[in-house]
Amino acid sequence: MQHCAPLLEAAYAASRFLLHERDLANLLQGLCDRLTAEGVSSAALLVLLDRDSGGVITAETGLGERFAPLLDRLRQGQLPDCGLRALQAANGQAVVCKSCTCELDCGSSAGGATLALSAAIRCTPSLSGFLTLQLTSAVPPTTVECRIVADLTDSISLALRQLFADEAARQREQELKRIEERYELALHASQAGLWDWNIRTGEMYTSPDHWELLDYQSSKDDGVQPQRFIHPEDRDRVLAVLNEHLTGKTEEYRIEYRVQEKDGEWTWFLDRGRVVERDDNNMPVRMTGTHQNITLQKHQDQAIALVQQQLHDAVNHERNFLQTVIDSAGDPVMVVDLNHTLLLINQAAARLVRDGGSIESLRGQKCYRLFCGMETPCQDLRYPCPVEQVKSNGQPAKLIHNPYHGNGVNNTFELEASPLRDGQGKLYGIIEVARDITDRLRIEKELRESQSHLYRLAHHDPLTGLPNRLLFRDRFAQAISKAERNRSGVAVLFLDLDRFKSINDTLGHDVGDALLVEVAARLQRQCRQSDTVARLGGDEFVFILEAIHDRKDASVVADKIMAALGVPVLAKGHELTITTSIGIALFPLDGATMEEVIKCADLALYAAKEIGRSNYQFYRKGMPPNGGRPRLSGQQFRRAMANGELRLEYGPRYDLHSGRLTGLRVLPRWHHPAMGVLLPHDFVPAAEECGVLDLLNEWLLGEVCAPLQAWGELGYPCPPMTIPLGSRQLLESGFLAALDRMLRQGRVTPAMLVIEVREPAVTEATARMIECLGRLGRLGLGCAVSDFGADRTSLARLQRLPLGSLTISDAVLADVPANPDSCILTSAIINLGHSLGMRVVGNGIDRQSQHDFLRRHGCDQAQGPFLSPPLRAEEVPSLLATAAQMGG
Repeated sequence: MQHCAPLLEAAYAASRFLLHERDLANLLQGLCDRLTAEGVSSAALLVLLDRDSGGVITAETGLGERFAPLLDRLRQGQLPDCGLRALQAANGQAVVCKSCTCELDCGSSAGGATLALSAAIRCTPSLSGFLTLQLTSAVPPTTVECRIVADLTDSISLALRQLFADEAARQREQELKRIEERYELALHASQAGLWDWNIRTGEMYTSPDHWELLDYQSSKDDGVQPQRFIHPEDRDRVLAVLNEHLTGKTEEYRIEYRVQEKDGEWTWFLDRGRVVERDDNNMPVRMTGTHQNITLQKHQDQAIALVQQQLHDAVNHERNFLQTVIDSAGDPVMVVDLNHTLLLINQAAARLVRDGGSIESLRGQKCYRLFCGMETPCQDLRYPCPVEQVKSNGQPAKLIHNPYHGNGVNNTFELEASPLRDGQGKLYGIIEVARDITDRLRIEKELRESQSHLYRLAHHDPLTGLPNRLLFRDRFAQAISKAERNRSGVAVLFLDLDRFKSINDTLGHDVGDALLVEVAARLQRQCRQSDTVARLGGDEFVFILEAIHDRKDASVVADKIMAALGVPVLAKGHELTITTSIGIALFPLDGATMEEVIKCADLALYAAKEIGRSNYQFYRKGMPPNGGRPRLSGQQFRRAMANGELRLEYGPRYDLHSGRLTGLRVLPRWHHPAMGVLLPHDFVPAAEECGVLDLLNEWLLGEVCAPLQAWGELGYPCPPMTIPLGSRQLLESGFLAALDRMLRQGRVTPAMLVIEVREPAVTEATARMIECLGRLGRLGLGCAVSDFGADRTSLARLQRLPLGSLTISDAVLADVPANPDSCILTSAIINLGHSLGMRVVGNGIDRQSQHDFLRRHGCDQAQGPFLSPPLRAEEVPSLLATAAQMGG
C-alpha cells in the first residue's frame, strides 16, 4: 500500500484536470505530467489508436530518448507488450508488466528492477488505447492500486467520449451555419425574384424584389399586366411554352424572353416554374417559379461567342500553319487521340494510306482502318499498336513495324510515338513519326557480316587459319580460370621452326608459306579438343594444354610434335626436312599469371635453341632473362644519356596521293657499346624496372623540342612530329607535367606534336589511360594509334578516344599484296579508320607493290624504307628544304 496515497493524489489531480481541459493534446499531455508529479511513477505513456484511419495519438512524460523508437513502432502498428496485455484484459482491469521487449524496459533500469502498470482506454468502437505507468518501485502494486488506475482510465475514457461528442456537436453546428450562409448567398447571387401564381383567381404573390427586377412598380399599382411589355417577337412563344406546361406536356416551364424597360431598352429575362397543384380533373391550380434578369449573361454569351469565333479562326490559322510545317517533313507524321482517331496527318503519311484520300477526308477516321484495313485496333504482338503502347505507361515508345501498311510498300518503318498532354498534364493522344529504315537495316546487316568477317580476320591467322596472338591470349586466360576452379594445371609450349628463315630466303615466300600451312595442319592433329594451337607470327607457334598435372603430360605432347614435324614436308614441289625447338612452362608451377608463364616459356624456348635446336626444354629457375643478354641498370641509362648513346632518328611520312611530306616519326635508338643498337621495346621496360622512366621521358621530350626549335629558327616549316610512346611512358606520373611545362615555355606549339600509342594500350585502355588521352587532346596535341591490326581493339572504345590517325601494323602489311587475306584485312582497316574520321597510315613500306596497293585502296599516308630510310637529325633540314621547294 506504499503507493496508494501518492497514486490517489495523482489520480485525483488527473480527474480534476479532466473536468475543465477541452483541448485533446493538452488533455493527454497534462494527464501524463500529473501522473508522474507525485513520484509514484517515473514515466507515463498514453496512446490512442484509431482503427478506421490507422492514426496514432500519443503523449508521454519521462521516456526521453526511448520515446522516438517506440513512436516509430506504434506508427507501424506494433504495440508494446504492456499495451497489448491491457487491451486484452477482461473487464478493463489494470495489468502489471514485469518484463517486456519494448522501449519501456519493464523489469530493468539503472536503479534496479521496475514494474509497469497498464490499463485500457476505450472511447468508441473505433478509438481505443492504453495508459502505462512505469513505477518507481519494484514492489508489485496492490489490487486497490490496480483498481485506482483502472478507474482512472475509465474516467479518461468517459472524458474523451464527452470531448469527442462536444467536438462533433460543435462541428455540426458550424456545418448548419455554413449551409444557411450558402443558401442565403445562393439566393442573393441568383438575383432571381420569386413568384407564386393562383391560376384560378389570377392572384400572384411575388417576392419584394420581383417588380424591382422589372422596374415597373407603377404597373403593379395600376393593375397593368406585364405581358404587354414582352417583346412582340417573344410574346407568342412565351404563351406557347406556358400553355404546354399547363397542359402537362412538359415537366418544367422554362423560357427566355425580352422585356422593355421604361427607358425603352430591351432586357432579357429567364422564367422558370412548375405547376405544384392540380385539381381532381388534372387542371392546374397553382404554379410557382423564379424570374431572373439574364441580360448580362446574354451579353456575356454574345461576347463569348465572338471570342469563340475568333479563337476558331485562330485555331484554323494555326492548324493550317501546322499542316504546312508537318507537310514539309519528309517522314510520315500523324497525331492520333486515345480512341485511335486521326487528328492530324501530313502528306507523307497520307500517301501510305491503303485507299488514299485527301488530308481533310482522312481526319476523324480510325488509324487502324486507314493503315491496316482492320475494324479493330491491331492485336498483333509482333507489331504493337503505338497508341496502346503509350497509353499503357504514358512514356514515349519506339517500335519497329514491317509491313507498316498495306499500300503495296513493304518497307520496314521505325515508329517514334510520343505522348501528347494538355495543360494539366493529362494524356489525350500521341504524335507518331514514322521513319523508313529499310536501307539502314540492310546496311547494318552488311556491316555485321563485314564485322564478323573482320572479327575472323582479327582473331585468326590469315595464312594458316589458326588462332592468332589475340585469340591465344583469350584462350590462355580462360584456361587459367578453369584450372584455378578445377585445381589443375596448364602447359604452354612455345615452338618455332629451326632455320626457317633460310628456307624463305633461298626458296621464296611461296614455299615458306606452304611449309607453314602444312606445319599448322600437323600441329592441329596433335591437339585434343580442349587444347589450342595458335600462330603468333612468322614461324612461331604456341600450344595451350589444359588439365595438365605434371611435366610428364606435357612431355608426351612435345614428343608427338617433334615426331610429327620430323616427317619430310612437300611444299611447292620441294621436299623439306625441318626440326623445331620447343620451350615449355607450366601454370601455376612456373608462374601465377599469364604474363609470367608466357615469359617463362619464352626463356625455355631460347634455352632450347642455345642447346642446339631440335629439342624441347622445360623452364627452370635461373634461366637467363632476355635471351641471355645482361640486364640494363639505371647507371647504364644515365651514362647513355650523358655519353650520347641515346639518339633520335626520324622516319619521314608522305601523302600517298600528292607525294608531299606530311610528318616525321621519332625513332629512339640506343647505340649500346656492348649490345649494339637497341630499339625502344628493348630498353623502355628496363627503364621502368630501374626507376629511370621519368628521366627517359624528360630526355625524349628535350631531344624532340630542341631540333624543332632549331629548324623553326632556320625558317623551315616543320610538319607535325609523331612521338611513339608505350603505355608505361604515357602514364608515368611526371610525363604530362613535363609536357605541359615544355608547352608553357613556348619551346614548341601543341600543333607540332602528335602522341602515338600502340594498339594494345588502346585495347586495354583503363580510365587512367582514357583520361590521359583526353588531357592531351585538351592541350591541343594530336593523338594516334599505331600497330593497328596486330592485336584486338574494342571499336566502341576506339571511337570514344580522341584519336586523329591510325597506323596499320607492318606485320599486317608484310605479305600485301601477295596474300589475299592480308589484303582483305588491310582494306577493312582502311575503311574502318575512315568511318571513324581518322587518317590512315601504312607503316614499314618496303616495296613498290605495297605502296601501290595502299594508294589504290585509299590509304592516306605511308612511311618506310621504300619511301625514305630513317634520317639523322642533321639530315632533316635538307629534307625540309626540299619539301618547302616542292610546296609540301
